[in-house]
Amino acid sequence: MTPFMKRMRKGTCLRPESARAILHAERYAYAARRPLNVFITMKFPKVSKSGDKPYDVFRKKFWENTRRRWNTMVKENRAFSPFDAIAVFENPPTSSKLGRRHHGPLHVHWMLRWPFRKCKRLQFFLRRQFQREFGVALPSSVRMQRVRYGPRAAAYLAKGIDAPFAKHFHIDHAPQGPIAHRRMIISRSLGPTARKRAKAAGRDPLPKKRKGYYRKFRPVDLTRLIGSVGWKALPQAAKKSSKVSKKHRPPNARSAFAMGKRKRVVNFKNSPVSIQP
Repeated sequence: MTPFMKRMRKGTCLRPESARAILHAERYAYAARRPLNVFITMKFPKVSKSGDKPYDVFRKKFWENTRRRWNTMVKENRAFSPFDAIAVFENPPTSSKLGRRHHGPLHVHWMLRWPFRKCKRLQFFLRRQFQREFGVALPSSVRMQRVRYGPRAAAYLAKGIDAPFAKHFHIDHAPQGPIAHRRMIISRSLGPTARKRAKAAGRDPLPKKRKGYYRKFRPVDLTRLIGSVGWKALPQAAKKSSKVSKKHRPPNARSAFAMGKRKRVVNFKNSPVSIQP
């Protein structure tokens, strides 16, 4: 905590405990080899068609529907994998052309794990749901991009932290305005209970250093690959034979390559002369 700096009011900033939870969730996701690779930003209008608040609409329609799609996709692949995501709401202060200060627009930054080849389909579903809930889906309403470096993206999510604690977490503080509901959402698979279970299983949930992922070479069974025929079944390169037959060549004769080769003798007075051996 930075000394001699006044703390912000509750409800107008992100608590240091919440910022730590965001950073630890992203760190644990990378350590568990489930990195959060997609970053989504959604800007909400003031009122929805149903009259519900944007937080309720996001939690019921966007978060839950995306989680169901993830579970269906994983079930088709017959491999269990939890839904990992972090969402943070922001309402930053802005000023109009007339100089009036206000807060908005209300938006949410959403970092989750999703296959890159299926991101286009996910964006289509999000934009369609956005149009159903709010009437119009502008191009800037739903934006999706790739996460290049996870810690930097997590620090960007936590930039609304209380100002005295920003230096401790190495975060560039930026006020994000008052919010009347929960400011962040973290999936249970990245929470403290999941980290405790990983630690009890003998894994380090929060390693100090990030280790790159290296693909292990798949072991190849050559006998199964070749079959019962053996090595003769593999295609072999044909041997190159010389034009001169071995029957008509004496044992001490030069090879066909040497017989066709010419020597060059350089005469400094005259031009180079080619001599046949």
